[in-house]
Amino acid sequence: MKEVEDQEQGRKLLTAVERILADTDSLIALSKQHLEKARQKGLPSEDAVRDAAALEVVRHFSNRSAVSGGLAALPGILPGAGTLVAALGGTLADMCFMLKFEVEMALVLSHLHGYDITRDDERQLAFLLASVSTYDAKRESERSTVADLAETQGIAFWKYAPREASKVLVGTMTKIALMSVSKGFFRALPLVGIAVGSSMNKVLTQRVGERCTRELKRRLEVAPPESASVPETPRRKSSRRKSG
Repeated sequence: MKEVEDQEQGRKLLTAVERILADTDSLIALSKQHLEKARQKGLPSEDAVRDAAALEVVRHFSNRSAVSGGLAALPGILPGAGTLVAALGGTLADMCFMLKFEVEMALVLSHLHGYDITRDDERQLAFLLASVSTYDAKRESERSTVADLAETQGIAFWKYAPREASKVLVGTMTKIALMSVSKGFFRALPLVGIAVGSSMNKVLTQRVGERCTRELKRRLEVAPPESASVPETPRRKSSRRKSG
């Protein structure tokens, strides 16, 4: 019974994150924007362009995650009820928004590495990559769960059927939801909670971004897309702009 209740909490967290994700067109536009900036640096290769763009993407989303962490701790300044909201509701809200930014980051990074994030299966894999990386980063393990899966099942991780990926995703989100409770105490401390929430979110999202980048590079080696090159960026085509 307890296991069923825990899984339901994981599903609720998953659903909440899905509802507040940015639309795919805007994420693709963000990917192209960072690629264009990286190209302007005159880097020696397409791989270097991709790496530079990925670093900026991780910085972009880690900064957003930091802001959400600080805002979620604001109710802790208020005595009584404010502390309760910060410790309980604030923690869950912060986890939801942090996951939102990390999933969006995984989607943008996936696009940078040549994968078509307009496809449902690619979106699900990006969601899975972000959630597993988040869980690993939160428990600060020395060994990546993604790497464990890849070693035991070869390239199967990247070729999960939708039902398999969904099952692993729900299980991981359940673990994240249960782990997030431990963060509530520090958030409830006035002022300190704001600094802790902001800094923890930034560091965690940076780690998730770095791990996503490493795993996507590995994916290019074991399961490349139809075209694994850096996605093209628009070059002086102002008259032909697709609206999102």
